[in-house]
Amino acid sequence: MSTAEKSTYKGALAAAMDTGAYIKFVEIHTEMKSEMEAHKQCMFIYWHRLFLVVFENMLRGQGPEYACVTIPYFNWMEASNKALTGECKSLGDCSPIMKELGGLTGDSQKTVAINGKNITGTCVAEPPLNHFCQSSSKTGAACTRCLPRGKWGSAKVPASISYASVIGQVFNGTNIEKVSRTVERGCHADIHATLGSTMARFQSPADPIFWSHHAMLDALLTIFHKCRVGTRRMTFEEKAADPVAWASCNRRVGKTTTGPVFKPSDVVTMRTGENGSNPMEASEDPVIGRYFKGVPNRFADLMDGSDLGSSSYTYEINGLLALMYNTCGGMAVKDHTTRAPVATTISPVAAPNVPTSALSDRSQEDQVTGNRSFFDWLFGRILPKESRVRRRLSSCRTSTTTKKETIPPAPTSSNHRAPVVIALNLTRSEKRVMNWYNDTMAANGGQSMENIADMERQVCMFHDQCLGGIIDYSDEFKALWGVQEPRCRTIVSAITSGEQKIVDAAWKEKMEAHFGCPHPVNKTVVTNDAKQSV
Repeated sequence: MSTAEKSTYKGALAAAMDTGAYIKFVEIHTEMKSEMEAHKQCMFIYWHRLFLVVFENMLRGQGPEYACVTIPYFNWMEASNKALTGECKSLGDCSPIMKELGGLTGDSQKTVAINGKNITGTCVAEPPLNHFCQSSSKTGAACTRCLPRGKWGSAKVPASISYASVIGQVFNGTNIEKVSRTVERGCHADIHATLGSTMARFQSPADPIFWSHHAMLDALLTIFHKCRVGTRRMTFEEKAADPVAWASCNRRVGKTTTGPVFKPSDVVTMRTGENGSNPMEASEDPVIGRYFKGVPNRFADLMDGSDLGSSSYTYEINGLLALMYNTCGGMAVKDHTTRAPVATTISPVAAPNVPTSALSDRSQEDQVTGNRSFFDWLFGRILPKESRVRRRLSSCRTSTTTKKETIPPAPTSSNHRAPVVIALNLTRSEKRVMNWYNDTMAANGGQSMENIADMERQVCMFHDQCLGGIIDYSDEFKALWGVQEPRCRTIVSAITSGEQKIVDAAWKEKMEAHFGCPHPVNKTVVTNDAKQSV
């Protein structure tokens, strides 16, 4: 993004904070019924996709100067590359966007009741956070004009955001249900926990970095969809029946109980209400309701970001993200570009909630048979026992009505997706990481799911031994987000106990030849919402 584009984006955030529209999205994320669809189950990715789209609509509605604003994604994978190659040490130092969205430091510690929840942290007041207001009922001088943040300047770079780990999280799953859960409890949770304070709570949309973090996750979903589902346009019925892009699970209805399964035609629940009181449909909220108009709101509608009518979008990506998009993790993927009928369905035909058979041209079994034991093992372990960094809109139109309704995508005359804009140029740190990755992969026989798994085991152990240790979550974070421990902590513990092993016996010598061993571990401390070995 250019300097002018960054300024425009921050201006849109500030304007939204001033009008009271911004805090409404914190209300949605914390409202009980909305949150039960947003986290700890298989619709995590699709729920947050709608959340992002409507938030962008709202930003563009703050004035004509913001008509084409989109959320810049937080490429924390590049932060990991920089840390691995020794260019920087902390997540804050390795991530320019964190400095550009308010910075790493503030004047003092402060406790702020954000939509009724007391959150303590360093209260940062750099633009746009000097416009922040903590609840819908506060205005003017009653607004804090700062936002609590954790110790970003010393936050360790999580191991799960490394290229070697992200490849496994995105490409090991055979359907969206498995990928959604893996990503939610992997790179998603690690960023929330590492940043701490507001970002470690469900009030996290109060921090602008939340939106960029979830835009990055959405970009990964875009890559998964292209590689595992295909690039052709699908009707609603086809989306609902696709065994890769649609896989259901039981709804959460309480802390320990579940309800019926999600259906493809279910309308996403998003409700506003200060402190959770007197909730109303967000699409009917007088402040933000108009920004929902025209946005497809059934779960299965949301599987393709380039097929959302006037809200369609794609991404501008480069470096290792572009490599992931182009090569699909290096695994052979069959072509799915066969033309399909125009998506004009208004009343969808119900499809089975959990498809039991796979289409032959979508199946990944021929790629992963006999090589999935590590990922299947890890998936079971992590579940609870219960540069170019922007999204790219196809249209800049915003909306004006408040009536709640089921909204299918607008009919389109094209069966082709809007292209993802890519640039394959690699940064210096990306080149060094890829030299290690490619050399080691080739030495071990080339691309395979088992070798991808072994590369992740290696990078997890390297973080544990040479990059300051693996972050553990606080007990409060585990209880709130429904997680047990970080993905790489599970892997390291299993390797240490002998339950898992690194196939490449010379892994450490090879990694140290490429990266050295910058920060050997010798003790454990507790900071923010995570315990850290340093």
